Amino acid sequence: MPFSNAVILADADNTLWDTDALFADAQLTLLQAVNPSFVASARDKALEHVRRYDQAIARIDHRHLRYPPSLLVHALSLGAEGQSAEQAALAVTQSAAGRGAPEGLVEETVARYLEMLSRQPDLLPGVREGLAAARAQSVDVWILTEGAAEKQRERAKFLGIATLIKGVSEAAKTREQFKRQQRRFAPAQLYVIGDQPDRDIAPAREAGCIAVLVAGRFRPGWISEAEWSAADHVAETFDRAVAWVLAGTEIPQAMTR
Repeated sequence: MPFSNAVILADADNTLWDTDALFADAQLTLLQAVNPSFVASARDKALEHVRRYDQAIARIDHRHLRYPPSLLVHALSLGAEGQSAEQAALAVTQSAAGRGAPEGLVEETVARYLEMLSRQPDLLPGVREGLAAARAQSVDVWILTEGAAEKQRERAKFLGIATLIKGVSEAAKTREQFKRQQRRFAPAQLYVIGDQPDRDIAPAREAGCIAVLVAGRFRPGWISEAEWSAADHVAETFDRAVAWVLAGTEIPQAMTR
């Protein structure tokens, strides 16, 4: 029997497709440009190093994770000279004088970085199966993204899942936005599936949606361990998240606020 009284809002990056892998390769390219010897070490160690500097910048820059990649190139250059992630982040965000890489190198490296990020990601495990299961039960799946909607539509089409998605909406993910989405789809119960506790789960639950976490590999240092389990349900893969939704599990009123 169709479970048509539900609508799913799905995050896109690292929920439906593996954007993290694109960022990992691109970030290692930045490190290669300023500190080739470090990249020659274990990939995991090198990536951890890059992301330590990345997150240090994101913590203090007003654009958060959307800061210009040139700042990371400069910070990694300062790191190669012995500055900690915190020292380098302060230097590159507070003064142009604190930026340590030659401008020509920065331009070339950033261009390469952006080219790598423009590539098409791979579909994550269980996504096609989850979308097909939702379609079979007449449950519409919409993408709600903070990225460019047209870019996400193109990716969905490239990955062969566009026909399984009802549409794509682009908006900042706030409590107020999720409340607007609830009104939009009323009287259907709104389920939100995402990979980040702070961007997907917390504001959705605050708005009264039912939130399902499919945790991604990217785990920002500012998110506490407790937040990774603070969803109405935690699933290993997208298809398992959808299966939980389709099971019609009733969430206690206290949890849905």
